[in-house]
Amino acid sequence: MRSSLFLVVLLVCGLVSAQPRGLPERVQKLETDNNVLVKSRVAFAAALIDDSTNQWTTVEAAETDKTLEFKKVITNIGNGYDPATGYFTAPVKGLYYIQVTGVAGSNGELNAGMKKNGVTIFAIYQKAGTQAGASNGVTLALEQGDRLCVQLWAGQTIADQGRLRTFTGFLIFPM
Repeated sequence: MRSSLFLVVLLVCGLVSAQPRGLPERVQKLETDNNVLVKSRVAFAAALIDDSTNQWTTVEAAETDKTLEFKKVITNIGNGYDPATGYFTAPVKGLYYIQVTGVAGSNGELNAGMKKNGVTIFAIYQKAGTQAGASNGVTLALEQGDRLCVQLWAGQTIADQGRLRTFTGFLIFPM
């Protein structure tokens, strides 16, 4: 009786087809769907300084823009963020949310930009004195392989203590 009821449930739910190829096709579809789900798990979070002493650290950009290398990787699902270069490379095409936070340096200013493939998408700016913070975020459609980084603009100084400056992002949905 139980096995008959189980078979009826399977037939009603469409899990078993009257055609001999129905079940293998559904298994293949599930495997494909699961592969897409696995590939679409993307999230990263990194802090500029990998220092637990809470000492203030200053970073300066000389005569050219300086790509910031966020060394303390907190999360890197999908392995899109590279702390050696400071770049996030989109592993899949999709809509992402990206955020940058920062703290002004000893000159009392914070002026940096988040770039996509070398083009500034948004900036963070603060001119309220030392240790003043700023942040900005954006939803952004990215192609697989698009590269994002945060650059401190030429002549600027920033400070960090206890991981106050961060670069984070996650995939909202694949496209």
